[in-house]
Amino acid sequence: MKKWIPNSRWIVLWIALTVGCAPVLQKPAGIDPFVQSLKREMVKQINRDRAQHGLSPVAYDELAAMAGDRHCREMLSAGYVSHWDRSGAKPYYRYAQMGGDDFLAENISFSKFSSSDPTAHINVRETLLKNQKKMLAEQPPNDGHRRTILNPHHTHVGIGLAFDPHRVVMAQEFLSRYVRFDPSPPRKAKLKDRVEVSGSVLDTGHKLRSITVLYEPLPTPMSVKALNKTDGYTLPEERYDLLPNLDGDRNYEDGTKADIIIQGRTFRSPIPFFKGEEGIYTVVVWIYDEEGRPVPASNVSIRVTR
Repeated sequence: MKKWIPNSRWIVLWIALTVGCAPVLQKPAGIDPFVQSLKREMVKQINRDRAQHGLSPVAYDELAAMAGDRHCREMLSAGYVSHWDRSGAKPYYRYAQMGGDDFLAENISFSKFSSSDPTAHINVRETLLKNQKKMLAEQPPNDGHRRTILNPHHTHVGIGLAFDPHRVVMAQEFLSRYVRFDPSPPRKAKLKDRVEVSGSVLDTGHKLRSITVLYEPLPTPMSVKALNKTDGYTLPEERYDLLPNLDGDRNYEDGTKADIIIQGRTFRSPIPFFKGEEGIYTVVVWIYDEEGRPVPASNVSIRVTR
């Protein structure tokens, strides 16, 4: 019997670029009241868009917003637009390194304003709302932003912002929060370490299905030129699927033993560094939704070195 692999495509996220950009002095987001009002308005607009499609609203998440802010500030300062940062890290890795446990999907938008009037500047609020409208207007198969906004399994969102008089960068960090780790998994480990995760499914309407461990090499720094050539990102392809225990603690038909111990809504499982190499090992917990479909509920990345 082969280990179970969820019958679900990895979510591919696309990046929308309106024009190129050049580095100039930026205005940091911080906790400026104007910036916070923009973020609140964006969340309201996202929820209006979701409501029009019969979807539940998403709640605002501050940690995801902080991760988005940090990335937006770097993009504006360095003069690039990408899901990767200058260290070569992807969105889910950055979020996990800041302490996030949930599954994360990122949208990015960028706009530039030019005028012969040196005193003219970009209208940040208007630009953000226009970019949101453009993302909702996307058509298949190039509709990654739209599908992310209208994903019925997203529960939270953080809004990252950075802007100057002529440019606006926004990151929408959507989360799917269905499990709670106790304790939160380590973010760094050695190859020789024995790492275990444990936690519980939050909602009685969901059931844990499996855990997948993904592998990718350690990130390496990227140039601005290379970053501006990037497009969408995916989760890594190299994977190891962990099996849940069967009723009565039975083995599988081929004698394979379970990896995940599930008791009610709680779970416990070892996390193998199956490649035997340094790299990023990302833990994806899969749950069943109310209709029995597999849904990713985490992407906790562990940086593993010798």
